[in-house]
Amino acid sequence: MEKVLTIAVEERQTLELHPEPVQPAELVQELVARHQLKAPKPVRFQVSLPATGPVRFDRLHVGNVISNLIDNAIKYSGEQVTIGIRGEAENGGWRLTVTDDGIGIPRSYQEAIFDRFFRVPTGNLHAVKGFGLGLYYVRQVVERHGGQIQVRSEPEQGSEFSFWLPA
Repeated sequence: MEKVLTIAVEERQTLELHPEPVQPAELVQELVARHQLKAPKPVRFQVSLPATGPVRFDRLHVGNVISNLIDNAIKYSGEQVTIGIRGEAENGGWRLTVTDDGIGIPRSYQEAIFDRFFRVPTGNLHAVKGFGLGLYYVRQVVERHGGQIQVRSEPEQGSEFSFWLPA
């Protein structure tokens, strides 16, 4: 995954989006099933995705965005992981919110986490690998679609990442 992100980030200027009509609930269910199979520890998903009409976005890149948020929720959580995924139509677009019960992110780092190569100092979490490209890529893809991404988080309380894409 990191190699794909590195290439995508390097090609930011030429990142080609191929929007197509996508059923968000179907895409999220596919990604949840994939992550349940490959997760290195037990993960419980709580998914709420009301049926919506199709939304136009690049299925590959937005799928990578969702996967990255799920991967991070797993990596930065304890031995038992609960991930909430909520989708909804909002303001002429579509919003997806991913929540976790992980270690959280101090407020002082919350703007910087979307910067290229930035990694929150995590103390003893030596097992968490990465190059600080995932959330940078996430923001680039969301913004290239004309959308927005936000984070809300408190240390030891988990995190909530929410992105909105125009329909």
